[in-house]
Amino acid sequence: MKKLLLLYFALAIGFGAYAQNTIDTLKTDTLKKKKVLIKDSWSDKKEKEKVKTKDTHTWQRTVSKDTMKVQFMNKDVVKAVEVDGGAKIKVGKIGKFAYQEDRDTTKIRIGGKQINIIDGWHGTRVKIERVHPWDPDQDKFFMEKEPDFRGHWAGFEMGVNGFSNEDYSMYTYDFMELDMAKSIAVNLNFLQYDISLQKERNTIGLVTGLGLEWNNYRFDNDITLQKVNGVIQPLDLDPNWRVKKTKLTTLYLTVPLLMEFQIPVKYKRRRVHMSAGVIGGLRLGSHTKIKHSGDKVKDHDDFKLKTLRYAAHARIGYRSLNFFATYGLTELFESNKGPDLTPFTVGITLISF
Repeated sequence: MKKLLLLYFALAIGFGAYAQNTIDTLKTDTLKKKKVLIKDSWSDKKEKEKVKTKDTHTWQRTVSKDTMKVQFMNKDVVKAVEVDGGAKIKVGKIGKFAYQEDRDTTKIRIGGKQINIIDGWHGTRVKIERVHPWDPDQDKFFMEKEPDFRGHWAGFEMGVNGFSNEDYSMYTYDFMELDMAKSIAVNLNFLQYDISLQKERNTIGLVTGLGLEWNNYRFDNDITLQKVNGVIQPLDLDPNWRVKKTKLTTLYLTVPLLMEFQIPVKYKRRRVHMSAGVIGGLRLGSHTKIKHSGDKVKDHDDFKLKTLRYAAHARIGYRSLNFFATYGLTELFESNKGPDLTPFTVGITLISF
């Protein structure tokens, strides 16, 4: 009984604070001349009323059958609906309540607790039990208006580069073998645009945007690249150098076109997302870099790399955790200007925008 009294006091204080906050807000609104919308539907009639006051407020009263809403600035303050033998009520962010009356039992549900008031031959008993908290995805009454479709492209990413389908038939050895652990890709996807493909839901859509992609290809051999008669050839480094690093670096402006599917898991904002599509790239620059004892050497050139490239792209993740993979649909070098190499990248999103 003490728990019940404490619960009643807590509810009274909560409702009192919320009511005072609403009154204060409405007073402030009178000064700022914002829109207040009240929807009411406790009668069986359907009607609409608009009343304009001197301070340009617009009040709208919409009546349906068994639902009542009070809205302030297009947000639900109170939402209640009659159901069989009871009612369900949602009060702002305070919580969700339910009232249900059977033959001899009245049930009042507050969040994860349920109060059962049982009338019987022995008198009235009150029983408080724990129940599962409401999941808004399982009760449309508590569903807020779904936000617009939001994809998962924008962010800061890192990955590992590699080559597949390697063909060095024009050369005597595989001179572009990579140290994959140090062949790092860095992506900065700075712009995203989303297109929803559904009218009433937000789980399927197209994603596009812009990004910058830096690819580092760290050579496992002590070589660098040079052009001989317009064809890429390996250049062996001085054996007296203590080579610490030799690599090829490329910079691309990327444009994705992805179709994304989202699967709600627990709450409407918590969902698994999967996307697939293509990414186009425009090469903005490229250079080789050699770091050896006492010196650094950089050589900026196109190295017969393709100016435009296309790649298949796939992503999967949960909330902000995201993994991606990119597989080239075009080769790294122009045809017959270098070894036949298909680049790929696998990585993870570190920061989502």
